[in-house]
Amino acid sequence: MKKVTAVARRKIALILILVGMMVLILSPWKETSRPQTVPAVAIPQAEPAIVSEPAELAMPARLSVAVAMEEEAFQMLAEQNVEFRKRHRDITVALTRVEPDNAYRYFQRASEMEEAADVMLLSSDWVSEFAASGYLLPVEAAFVGKAEAEQFDALIAPVKWNDYKWGVPLDFDPYVLVWNETLLEQWLGNGVSLPLTIEQWGAVATKSAETFGNPVIAAGQQDADASQPASGPISWLSIDPNDPYALLSWLENAAGTRTDTLWTDGGESWAASPLGNALELVDAYRAGMRFASSAATVRDQMYGGDTLVAAVPYSVAMELMDNGNPSVKLKLDHSSWRLPYVWPRGTSYVMSSGTAVEEAAMTWISEMTDASIQSANEKRLNRLPVYRSIYDGDTGSLSNLLPSRGGQSFPNQASSMDGPELAGRLLKLKSLWQQFASSQLSIEEWKQNWS
Repeated sequence: MKKVTAVARRKIALILILVGMMVLILSPWKETSRPQTVPAVAIPQAEPAIVSEPAELAMPARLSVAVAMEEEAFQMLAEQNVEFRKRHRDITVALTRVEPDNAYRYFQRASEMEEAADVMLLSSDWVSEFAASGYLLPVEAAFVGKAEAEQFDALIAPVKWNDYKWGVPLDFDPYVLVWNETLLEQWLGNGVSLPLTIEQWGAVATKSAETFGNPVIAAGQQDADASQPASGPISWLSIDPNDPYALLSWLENAAGTRTDTLWTDGGESWAASPLGNALELVDAYRAGMRFASSAATVRDQMYGGDTLVAAVPYSVAMELMDNGNPSVKLKLDHSSWRLPYVWPRGTSYVMSSGTAVEEAAMTWISEMTDASIQSANEKRLNRLPVYRSIYDGDTGSLSNLLPSRGGQSFPNQASSMDGPELAGRLLKLKSLWQQFASSQLSIEEWKQNWS
C-alpha cells in the first residue's frame, strides 16, 4: 500500500513540473498578444478652444449707409452693393439716398441726434468739421495697400485733421466751362484762344447786352448760324446761383488765379485785383446772365443757342458734349485746372462715431472705393477717380485730362484753406452768392459782408 502511494505522489509531481514548464514556455506568446498601451501625454492647461460657427449660421453684421447722390448714381451704388453682398454674406447693408441739396443739414442733424448711419458719403470739405464735432471715427484701416499713396494732395488734404484721416475719397467733380464755339467765334473772331482775358469777358458781356436791348437777331446772322434762335436775348454766362463752387470756378477762369486764398487775405482780393475786377463784371452784367440750378436747364439753354458759355461740373459737361444737339458746336474748357489749386468738389466715405459694426464699415468703405469701382463710376457717371494709377494706365480721355499730375498744378497741391471752419465759410459764401445773383446784394454790400 505504501509502495502505491509513493508511485502516485511521483506522478503528481511530474504532472506539476510539466504544467509549470508549459506555463513558462507559453507566457511570452501571451504577453505579445496583449494590446500595447500608449503612454499618456500631459496636455497643457489653456483657455478652451472656441469653435466658430459656419458663416451661414453666424449673426450677420447689420450696416447702414447713407449717401448724398442723384438717382442714377444711387442706382449704380445699389448694383455695386449687390456684388459686395455676394462676397460678404455675413454683412447686410441698408442703403439710404439723401438729396444732395439737403445733405449737409441732414447729416449734421442725424449726427447731433446720434441717429447717423454707420457709413456716410459727405462732401470732402465737410469732413474735418464733422470730425472736430466728435461725429466720426478715424478710417486709416480702410486705406488698403497703396491706397493712401495713390491719392492726390488736393483730395486727401480735406479729410485729414489732427493727425488722423477721417474720410476715404471716392471721386471728384470740379467745374469747367462749356462754350458755344460758333457763337464765341462770331463775337470775338475766328481763332480765339481760351481762357479769355478779363477784357474779352467784358467784350462778350457787352455783346450779350446788345441782344437783350435788341432781341430781334438779323436775318443774315441767323442764316450764318443755324444754332442761333430766331429771336431773343443771348446770355453771356449760365451759372448755378445756389452753388458757391460755381462762382469760385468762374472767378478762377476769368481772373486766372486761385480762390482758396480769399479767406486769408483780409478781403483784399475784392479790391483792385483780378478777382475784384471779375466780380465787378458780374455785378455790371447780371441782367445778361442765366441762372440754372439743374443740368436739364443748362442743357436746354446750351442746345437752344441761348447761352454763350455755361459753368458746370465736369460730369455735366461730358453729358453735354456726348449727347448734344449736332447743330450746336460745343467746346470744353478746363484751362483753369492749370492753376495750383481749384476746388475739386470731392466726396468721401466716413464712419460714424456711433457705429457698433466698425469692422464691417471699414470693409465696405475699402471695397467701395476700390480702383475698379472708381473706374466704373467714371465710365458711367463721368465722376473722376482719385487714384493716380488710373490716369497713368488709361489709354482714353483720362490719360490727357491731367497732363501735369506730377507737377505743381491741380490736383497736386492742397488747399491753403482747410480745417473745421471751412464748411461754415462755404455756407456763408453760398448765402452771399444767392443774394448777389438775385440782385438783393450790391457789390459794396458783398464786400462789407465778407469782411
